[in-house]
Amino acid sequence: MADKKPTPITAPSLIGDNVYLRPATAEDMANTHHWRVLSEPQSMGSRPMIFYTATEAAENFKKQERTATQQQFMIVRKADNVPVGRINFFDMNTQNRSTELGLIIDPDERRKGYAVEATRLLCRYLFKYRGLNKVHAQTADFNEGAKKLLHKAGFKKDGVLRKHYFWQGEFHDGLIYSVLAFEFD
Repeated sequence: MADKKPTPITAPSLIGDNVYLRPATAEDMANTHHWRVLSEPQSMGSRPMIFYTATEAAENFKKQERTATQQQFMIVRKADNVPVGRINFFDMNTQNRSTELGLIIDPDERRKGYAVEATRLLCRYLFKYRGLNKVHAQTADFNEGAKKLLHKAGFKKDGVLRKHYFWQGEFHDGLIYSVLAFEFD
């Protein structure tokens, strides 16, 4: 009988070099809700922000309907198993095979590459295991960090939502980015 080489084991789909993604819990929402407040929350979305206490954030998370078309993950640093961010996909369109992505990183952990790695992990999962064609994201034109992150993760700018964000007394353009399955390496 010939010796069979073992099949190489590849890393599970949500584990990267420096971080891994795990489903978020209500406790995670309570423990990390302050990241939005520390991040100038009104600059992060084009919809009015509702402020919650940590307890309310956890309770709201528990009440959310769990579906296959949206999910929140914690971005966890492998070295010490400490959460450094949250990433989610939502508004999945099963007909067009697309979804929107959102994320937030602990302000103390920014510019360390965690967001790019987590974005690539989630995109890989969505393309390979969920069969999606496109992942898209939206940010304000003044959000230099988000624009750099999306570019580094392989996203391309699709278009502009003119004067879409009202922040600090002025209207700002919104930018739409996406990456397609065939573009993703």
